[in-house]
Amino acid sequence: MRSATRAGFVLALGLCALAAGGPRAEAPVAPRVDPKRAEIRRKLEVRLARLDSGLDGASAYVIRDLSGGDAFEKDGDAVFPAASTIKVTVLLELFKRAEDGSIDLARPVPIDPQARVEGGGVLEKWSEPYPVLSAEQLAVLMMDFSDNYAANLLIDLLGMESVQKRLRGWGLKGTLLRRRMMDLEAARAGRENLTTPREMATLLDRLYGGEILNAAGTRRAIDIMKRNEGTPIKRGLPQGVEAADKSGELDGLRCDSGIVVVPGRAGRPRPFAISVMTAYLKDDAAGEAFISDVTRAAYDYFGALARSTEHGRKME
Repeated sequence: MRSATRAGFVLALGLCALAAGGPRAEAPVAPRVDPKRAEIRRKLEVRLARLDSGLDGASAYVIRDLSGGDAFEKDGDAVFPAASTIKVTVLLELFKRAEDGSIDLARPVPIDPQARVEGGGVLEKWSEPYPVLSAEQLAVLMMDFSDNYAANLLIDLLGMESVQKRLRGWGLKGTLLRRRMMDLEAARAGRENLTTPREMATLLDRLYGGEILNAAGTRRAIDIMKRNEGTPIKRGLPQGVEAADKSGELDGLRCDSGIVVVPGRAGRPRPFAISVMTAYLKDDAAGEAFISDVTRAAYDYFGALARSTEHGRKME
């Protein structure tokens, strides 16, 4: 009798399991997070928050590991005036057009002295006779000396709508080239050049990964961006650490976006993309210092990872 009761009980359990769809699958186990890595990540987040709280103004940033999954951000989709960082888009469109054969980088570009604009660079200080300059030489002046007239010459050569169409094709919907450099009337009318930290970091991520230009164009673009000196990102790095970036400044606003190549053990670098933007600044110099400090904090974090084993032992 006892055996019959036990058998009935087991049968009832089986029927219940069938009614419920069979035996339950075990819940997937979440991958284990190394508490040591979690700790140094948390300390970077605290450091970044402390820097942000000390800035008299608004800020946003995106920091993205280009060889792994780490990312840090604050208000990455906030829209800022792009200032001279918009010149990165002009450079990449120029090199893309050269890649598809529609523009010859070596061909001279006419220079009209009456069309010069001020606000930075080299050409505004030159007097006639002007040297013959190619599109590629103008690109170097635009990026390494932030020459506004060189940028305008290239914008006219490419066509503003052509640059904008390319940006849409690359998936950048919030990055807008809507005026030439130093066109204050357009800026006052609301036609500002705009971007976001996320879109600039994404553009540089894709550039580094070879998704924007072919291998030769990628190397050339990054090489040009490495040579500008004294940017906030470069000032935040130890001597000898390479960065390919473009900074921008307007009254009350400072921004910088670039790729930092962190030296690693066994000759394996650990690059990261960084875009930091500030606005409503009480002190413009403080905005630049903030960008440098955020860059150094990110460098210290990725540097520790690049020089260490997965368990945290430092190996040069």
